[in-house]
Amino acid sequence: MDLDNIKKTWQQTDIRPDIDDDKIRKMLSNEGHSAFNSLLKYERFGIIMLIICLPIGYLVFGKYMPVAVSYIISVLLGILWQLYKYRKLKEVDMAQHSITEISNQVYRYRKIIYKEFIVGLVWFIAFVLFLGYWEFSDEGIPSFIYIIAMAIAFVAVIFTYKKLYWNNIKKLEAAIKEVEEFEENEE
Repeated sequence: MDLDNIKKTWQQTDIRPDIDDDKIRKMLSNEGHSAFNSLLKYERFGIIMLIICLPIGYLVFGKYMPVAVSYIISVLLGILWQLYKYRKLKEVDMAQHSITEISNQVYRYRKIIYKEFIVGLVWFIAFVLFLGYWEFSDEGIPSFIYIIAMAIAFVAVIFTYKKLYWNNIKKLEAAIKEVEEFEENEE
């Protein structure tokens, strides 16, 4: 009889978790929100820098019209790409979407950045070789200087991506994972 009473009392008890959706979102917003805002800021900065680079590139590469044209086309495509990435990030609504939706969107964004990184490195090498062909033929720059400058720029690109993108994406993913683990433990 006592066992039945305990069971009945247990079933009637309204057990609510100590944490609700707002608290979960607050957990995500601490570390993850600042990383997310940093990514948005970097995307806006990238758009502005590409717009600024458009006329500067023409002045720098105007001496070699094929290089200038390929540079201008690349920058215009880069602006469109930055706008696409910015729009994808703006679709992530941490206040309204579930943790699973946010996680999926961050994963897709990470894949976009990875593809951008690979394509960007290939473009960089091709553009520098294309520019180098014109410079070597006109200016007589020693090839070892050109190779050293290219290597330094290559390392700078990798460092920039790590600093701006990979670190913030890792912070955001860690915050999402922490919330997902907490939700799993609550169930």
